[in-house]
Amino acid sequence: MRFRVGGIMHLQSATPDVRLAPYVRCFAQRETVPGSATSCQAIIGSLEQILSFDLGDRTLMRYPTGKAAFHARTYLMGSQRSYAGQVCLSGHVLAFGIFFRPFATWQLFGIPPAELADADGDASGVLGSWLAELWQKVGSAATFSERIRVVTEALLPFVPSARPLTPIMSTVRLLFPFDDTSRITRVARASAMSVRSYERRFTVEIGMPPKKFARVARFATAIDLRRRSNASWLNVAHNVGYFDQMHMVKDFQSLGGDAPGRLVLPDSDFQPWSAGAALRGEDERGPLRSERFETHAGLS
Repeated sequence: MRFRVGGIMHLQSATPDVRLAPYVRCFAQRETVPGSATSCQAIIGSLEQILSFDLGDRTLMRYPTGKAAFHARTYLMGSQRSYAGQVCLSGHVLAFGIFFRPFATWQLFGIPPAELADADGDASGVLGSWLAELWQKVGSAATFSERIRVVTEALLPFVPSARPLTPIMSTVRLLFPFDDTSRITRVARASAMSVRSYERRFTVEIGMPPKKFARVARFATAIDLRRRSNASWLNVAHNVGYFDQMHMVKDFQSLGGDAPGRLVLPDSDFQPWSAGAALRGEDERGPLRSERFETHAGLS
């Protein structure tokens, strides 16, 4: 478990019980200091689905269209194919989040990821009324650790009947480390499909074309590598397969709404809510690698 204090926010994150690890990447909690100035943070492109429980003052979502709306108390955000706006925090915000791996809603709840792509809203309407009782239990828990225990107990009963990955989902690991057309062609042929048929089935099932899926994963990988190392942006760009730094900058603007340097500020609060959320073990120290292409896709 990690704890950080970032400006007006207390940020915590923890990896899940090993039985949930194939489906949950991390748990996270944010809490603002009452009386602090309003803070707005970007909602960036992501392959994960996020289930959050607002336990204090409600979080305001500002969309790129200019629309604004408060989060529901139980709030579900699907994968995001591009920059999705900002969350604005004011008053005493206390929110607990579950960061599901990309295909976990299908495996645990039978909801295809395509149904949640670019979607957000009241989680109870999607996952069911049992979330209202879970929200009460999460809110009654006194600490982050207790909330993790409550949520773990609620999710574990879904694990024994978890659905296997579909054949299309199983091809995702073959798309990396690059999203070039020739790789997609090879994956399609290995799946006994034409490129057009493979791309169409992938989009219908996953909610985005395979090249876009790999692009979002590469963007997330670049952020992780920069945060977890002292590598230059040039080295990060090269490591994850960008043509050059300008190519990377354009991707960050499209998928993150900002320049690379501002999206990885030490105290920034974006997906996952704590910048310290581990993708590898807490004690692992290795060379700069882009293994998140698979870990971010929930395939490790």
